[in-house]
Amino acid sequence: MGHHRIRTVILGGLVVAASACSSGDGKESSGGVVPPDGSGTTVTSQTAQGPVRLATSDIATGLDTPWAMAFDREGKLWFTERPGRVRRLGDPPQNVEGVVEQGESGLHGIAFDRTGRRYLYFTAASDNRVVRYDGTGGAPTVLVSGIQKAQIHDGGRLVLGPDGGTLYISTGDAAETSLSQDDRSLNGKVLRLDTSTGQAVIFSKGHRNVQGLCFAPGGRFLATEHGPSGNDEVNELRQGFNGGWPGTSGNGLKNWSPSIAPAGCAVYDADLIPGWKGSMLFVTLRGQDLRRLTFNPDGSVAGEEVLFDEKFGRLRDVVVAPDGSVYIATSNQDGRGSPLAGDDRIIRIAPAG
Repeated sequence: MGHHRIRTVILGGLVVAASACSSGDGKESSGGVVPPDGSGTTVTSQTAQGPVRLATSDIATGLDTPWAMAFDREGKLWFTERPGRVRRLGDPPQNVEGVVEQGESGLHGIAFDRTGRRYLYFTAASDNRVVRYDGTGGAPTVLVSGIQKAQIHDGGRLVLGPDGGTLYISTGDAAETSLSQDDRSLNGKVLRLDTSTGQAVIFSKGHRNVQGLCFAPGGRFLATEHGPSGNDEVNELRQGFNGGWPGTSGNGLKNWSPSIAPAGCAVYDADLIPGWKGSMLFVTLRGQDLRRLTFNPDGSVAGEEVLFDEKFGRLRDVVVAPDGSVYIATSNQDGRGSPLAGDDRIIRIAPAG
């Protein structure tokens, strides 16, 4: 596998500045925090422990293509918007200078390490890159650069491993399928970055466009991936895994045709919804739903539950909050959706009553 060292340059043009946004411009975001009012959608989840009635409430509205969500060490929710804004829920947005939004590209993933440092994945003028903010108010450090960009298949998901110090990064094939099997290229891969040394290596390859990365409590590493025309996948990733793209697709633990376009994922390990414990949650763009996979003792998929089908439109990400509730983000302003009132939104899911 190829090895890529950290790039220690500081780019002054990538400073982040807080700015209030006007709700009158379609490319700006009001990002209003909406108190739960009990008027949301309700569904019943059929779990092995019996039915569970779930209710939704809008947490933030008026957003523009929220792409990723993450909780910091204080339990506060942060999220990115693809045009180039990052914010903590309830605070003014911060504009990330240098982001270029074109097609599917722009500001994508966000993650926090065990020390509280913040990581972002975004498209710049010449490439896709991963940067780190150390909390000092200065310019970010560029950790990985030279990831080929395109209007489609830019990857962009970030997740910290169970050790809290290893960052995993998904990259797309940038619509050049040969890059996925090329160890000289960072594209079509999942990269593993040691946040203490800055060394990035190829963890897995043969990917088309991984859109979700999530860990189970025992360390099982799961990913969602878009197929070429159907053959969407959920995979278990290990060091050296080869997804087979472009030669093959539809080789996952579970596959879907026609396409549902699976996106962000999370493994549920909280107590608020006991019947979901151990389930893999993921949202879909084309399918427009939240899905829950359960697993057999051998790791194979035991069952699938589809929730909120076509209730909220396209969905981009899902996270589990510290209190056990689940947050999902819509993606109806991304150019492929039909915006509903208040879109885009972040929606909280919790037991009703």
